[in-house]
Amino acid sequence: MAIHFTWRITKYNPKYRDEKGVYLRDEWTSISEIGSITNDNGMLKTHDYISTENKYVKAILDIMSCLDIQKLSIFGLEKWEDTLDTTNFSSLYNENMKSLHGQVTNGLWLEKDQISDLSRLILREKIWCKLKYDSKMYVHFGHDFYMFIGSEMMCEDTINNIEKSGLYVEDFISPIKEED
Repeated sequence: MAIHFTWRITKYNPKYRDEKGVYLRDEWTSISEIGSITNDNGMLKTHDYISTENKYVKAILDIMSCLDIQKLSIFGLEKWEDTLDTTNFSSLYNENMKSLHGQVTNGLWLEKDQISDLSRLILREKIWCKLKYDSKMYVHFGHDFYMFIGSEMMCEDTINNIEKSGLYVEDFISPIKEED
């Protein structure tokens, strides 16, 4: 099969976009803002950040489950440091994340627990890559907590559950090129 359904999945409510799709509210966009005052909800607390991050990870894993996919492959890898720098927010990085950071390569297949850790590293701006499973599914990450997922199936119940979690799902083609 092929990718027939594509979504932009974010923490950003689409009602606050202008006619060109530009998001108009000033909200936190990075782990580096933990402990800082933000315009949307006061101070960004660690548990609020992790709660949001968990929703993104769960969205990926739930769509994988809908498609009966057990693993995804890495491509388009970009790594900015050989050793994971956990100086800031060190308590948020487990040993598996540190190990995975050192092992990731293009073409590497990751199981669901590794996808969870890798997605967190991407959302925390420590690494960047795209994930895919043949022509059944892809996951692309943009800046500022933008995530794009493509699927061969609609996964309607899964999409509804993602929306119920507090994320917003919009029909949207990923602006990130698919080439390896």
